[in-house]
Amino acid sequence: MAIRKITRFVCANTLFLFPVHLLAWGVVGHRTIAYIAQDRLKPNAQREVEKILGPHEDLSDISTWADAIIQIRPETAPWHFFNLDVRQPQNQYDIADVCPNHNCVVDQITNDIGILKAPFTSRRQRKEALSFLVHFMGDVHQPLHCADDHDRGGNEKWLRYYPAGSRWARWIELHGFWDNLIEPKAKEDPRRLATRLENRIKPDDLKEWEKGKPEDWAYESFLIAQNDIYKELPEGPLLERGKWGVDLPRDYYSGKMRDIAERQLEKAGVRLAWLLNGIFKKQETKSRH
Repeated sequence: MAIRKITRFVCANTLFLFPVHLLAWGVVGHRTIAYIAQDRLKPNAQREVEKILGPHEDLSDISTWADAIIQIRPETAPWHFFNLDVRQPQNQYDIADVCPNHNCVVDQITNDIGILKAPFTSRRQRKEALSFLVHFMGDVHQPLHCADDHDRGGNEKWLRYYPAGSRWARWIELHGFWDNLIEPKAKEDPRRLATRLENRIKPDDLKEWEKGKPEDWAYESFLIAQNDIYKELPEGPLLERGKWGVDLPRDYYSGKMRDIAERQLEKAGVRLAWLLNGIFKKQETKSRH
């Protein structure tokens, strides 16, 4: 318990110190994704995950570790995103052009899968790879981590938002708003949110989602950013709160954007479980301790 408290303290302070444009979904979103995945692990995958993490941790406990270490391992910062211009026609193959030296979320997911599949890796290596994979599967489903409008993934786009029941506007930056699941601050319990979202996942959803590669999921997120998130917004940064007086589009009040955010959490959780079930299918433990 003491170690867990220390980890949470370090995580909270690191997130405060480091630029927010590297973070995605926030604690609520990442833990929700991890709970969905944890619930969908098959018995063999569950056993292998427990061997890697130990009996007192699960996927939700490691889901924000990758954010917590950015300050002490700054070389990992570019691994959380890539910047593909939403104002230009793009295809899936353009992702490689914005992923130099494999320093982006797509290639890092592939790298972590490779480490977990390798027959002779230490438990420490496997735990690090699993911790990165759990987190990056969340990042790659956050549309603003897969797109850019010359606004640092929405961090330099300030917009006016009217909370429900309030006459007064609040100024929010677009990226943080999405990190908090279309709220100025995420307040939900991730375990309860995961259960609610799981209950609405249908067999047809699983058939559609349980396939593909990291670049497929990244391009899917990019298209959401291009066609839904940025389409009605002014181009480029909006740096000064109040100067432009730009309101959030009506879609944010109709519930459309929240639906998109929840769907992305569901996809990320389902696909993370699908990956882990495949990686650990009949896999015998050959790791060194």
